[in-house]
Formats: sequence, C-alpha cells, structure tokens
Amino acid sequence: MPKYTAREYDLRMATSEADLATAPVLDHWEKVEISTKQGRKKVPVGIHSRLQEIHETLLDYSGSCSGWYSKTAVAGSSDILTAFGMFEQAELTPLYLSLTNRTENEVIVVKKIKADPKFTIDSPEGFAMWSVDFEFEDISKT
Repeated sequence: MPKYTAREYDLRMATSEADLATAPVLDHWEKVEISTKQGRKKVPVGIHSRLQEIHETLLDYSGSCSGWYSKTAVAGSSDILTAFGMFEQAELTPLYLSLTNRTENEVIVVKKIKADPKFTIDSPEGFAMWSVDFEFEDISKT
C-alpha cells in the first residue's frame, strides 16, 4: 500500500466550487486536518429495559489548517487571513478547499467553510504563522 507525503498534494481555495479548477495552488501550508463526526445518540429500547439502541443524528464536519504567513492572494483576497475573514465584521464568505493527490489524481473538496483564523508571530522558528479552525457543510471525493 502506498504512503503519500504532503508534497504529493495541491491545495486550492476559492469562493465557489467552480472556481477551484482555476485557483492557484496555495504555498506555505504546513498542515490540514478534516474530521467527520458521525452523529449518533443512545436511546433506551423500551420501558423497564436497560438495553439501548444507537440512533443516527446530524453529521458534524470540522477541520483545521495552518501554514507560514505570506502576502499571496487567496480566494480573491489579498492574503489567507483576509480570505478566512479575520478582519471581517460582516457575514463571512463561505470558502471551498480542494486537496488534490497528484499521484492518484484524487480530489477531496471541502465545501462552504467558515473559520476562526489565528495569526501567530511567536513560533519557535521565528516565522509569522496562520492557522484556522473551521466548520464546513459538505465534503466530496472524486
């Protein structure tokens, strides 16, 4: 079974799914995590029973990503912090993120991301860093 390195993935970000195809590849990224929590709840089988059944509930999609800060334009914004809404007081613009495995030609698309961006200057290496914790509405793989 092959093992994939981060170098085999291209990350792209845009304000619509259609724009991902022409979006530039993001540089200076360090880490991306995506999580799908399959919602479930335990409920009793009946009165006077200690048994329980597992019922499915809502899916909970979340993730995080981080990297080194640069003044590279992202998703129509001047930089990644602006794209994620760090300086926004109005409603956030949903973002779309694609992770393309160039080796397998496989694409994961994370849809309608809304995030909590962070800007850090005190990293151990002395570099300015960005990071975001985000939630999203949908995900697909082709």
